[in-house]
Amino acid sequence: MRDAKKTFLLSCGGCAHDIEIVAGQAGNRVECPSCHRQTDVPTFRELNRLPLKNPVVTSPRPNGRTPQRVALGGVAFALLGFGLALLLGSPPKGALDHEAIRASIQNSSDTELYEALEGYLNADVARYTYPAEVSLLRQTFYMKNLSRTLYALSGLGVLVAAVSGLTMLSSPKDP
Repeated sequence: MRDAKKTFLLSCGGCAHDIEIVAGQAGNRVECPSCHRQTDVPTFRELNRLPLKNPVVTSPRPNGRTPQRVALGGVAFALLGFGLALLLGSPPKGALDHEAIRASIQNSSDTELYEALEGYLNADVARYTYPAEVSLLRQTFYMKNLSRTLYALSGLGVLVAAVSGLTMLSSPKDP
């Protein structure tokens, strides 16, 4: 199929004039435009032995859309990373009952609150940590580190998008 774009030069047997032929004429007869003599066109397999009118030199062109695709990928990566980091970065809801804590503080007198705080500060015995608290602390630590990693990766996505954008701006435009 690539031969359909090529124009071959067939030498006339009578006047040696070059006759332009294409792959679709293989195996047929053509008339010389100079001497009007009928000349046999070689078969399709033999066409490649003939010289080309204008040799087609094709070099692989770089895809002009690659910087746009990289920039778009960087932006998508950054948005996804920031979204996940925001979602995962907050402590789990429902782990602490904020309303119950506020109600307890509001229902206590200042003296009771001060004595409770003094008791915690002066206590020599460590308070027993409940399994739910340990689980919550581990989960919070994990989520904070995961969020930091996602923020860093998102920053990398922004950097990739910015570099690709600058590459698009600085590269010459195709005519």
